[in-house]
Amino acid sequence: MRASVVFTGFGIILFGLLLWIGAGFPIEIIGTIGLLNIILGLVIRKSPGLVFQAEQTGVKLIVDKTSSRSGTFELVFSDTKLTMKKLASRGGIMAVALVFAIIGGLIGGLTGYSVGELVAQRRRDRIQRENSLLTITRGDVEIPYESMSQVELTRNKLRLSSPNGPMTLFMPKKYPPVIASKLRELIPSHCWAAPPSLSA
Repeated sequence: MRASVVFTGFGIILFGLLLWIGAGFPIEIIGTIGLLNIILGLVIRKSPGLVFQAEQTGVKLIVDKTSSRSGTFELVFSDTKLTMKKLASRGGIMAVALVFAIIGGLIGGLTGYSVGELVAQRRRDRIQRENSLLTITRGDVEIPYESMSQVELTRNKLRLSSPNGPMTLFMPKKYPPVIASKLRELIPSHCWAAPPSLSA
């Protein structure tokens, strides 16, 4: 269950009740949208977060999920490379949110977020089902450690340069302190711009 999506659904229903009581707006419409969010929240599982020593051979660390300018990713660190498994494209997420926002304003936008989370979960399930954490498919990015430079881990982001260009990957603030030592162990020292700075 994804608690944030379920709570979003309850919030929408509460908002609908206030509109119904205060302005006579039909509760059926907003109530149905709220119920849809609750159902999505019950279907979407909690993100695995950080996984050390995953079952698949060679996988040392999984960071789920991070975001960048191009979308959301599950980061898979092995002995020799970083594999970025795309969960959803930013364009796709924005398009879904925009469509729902046009239909229902803020409530629609929140529902678009919930649908985006469902899309990411389906992609995550497919990766697990196919055991393809280290396999490159459409939208994924593979970066050997030796091709990295200017790697920095700060309070909420991982920055790096590679042949694909500079990247900034945003993650929850609780992740960097936990993964810092593991990343220093996996990524060669010459790739780092400086030791991890978790206060920046």
